[in-house]
Amino acid sequence: MAAPESQTYRTLPARIVGWVILVAVAGLAVVMGSVEVRLGNNPLSPAAFLGVVAAIVWVVLLRPSVRLESDRVAMSNLVTDVVVPFERLAAVKRQWALELIDNAGTKHSSWAIPVRRELRPRKDIDSYAEATTKGKAREGNNAEVVAGHVEKQWQRWKLDGGVAEPGQGVHRTWALGALVPLAAAIVFLVVVLLVG
Repeated sequence: MAAPESQTYRTLPARIVGWVILVAVAGLAVVMGSVEVRLGNNPLSPAAFLGVVAAIVWVVLLRPSVRLESDRVAMSNLVTDVVVPFERLAAVKRQWALELIDNAGTKHSSWAIPVRRELRPRKDIDSYAEATTKGKAREGNNAEVVAGHVEKQWQRWKLDGGVAEPGQGVHRTWALGALVPLAAAIVFLVVVLLVG
């Protein structure tokens, strides 16, 4: 079976918490706006403050991701993005998060894919039994699992004739998908405060 053309990875807790906060913020904006209307105040004031909160939730919890394609890995972090083509990938690590080392020796870490953390210490681990049985229905999105997918796709790329570019690195770029909503929310807040 052929690998999917593109796969996006995010942690489930970040998505759940992010969407719960956004729904709560939207509901709170409606309630606070209606209270402000009854009091004769500007109903946009609470919406403007909560818009900044929503933009921060987007930037910190919902936007960060790792996208694995047939020939590259794209990391969307808080306010920066980086694309690491396989020809410029030197190593895949997973000490604190998913980490990609480019051919120039620069480390690029993912905000979206941290290492797996146990909530409590595990006792009496039978490594053979753990390796041969399914403990969970899904393996989850943590640095170890996603690094394995990246390494597998990278090996497939090499077997298909991919050629490395020694000494060549990649550069981070500013993420407009994070900066524009954040800036728009702040500008909206300033305008509402100045007008109101």
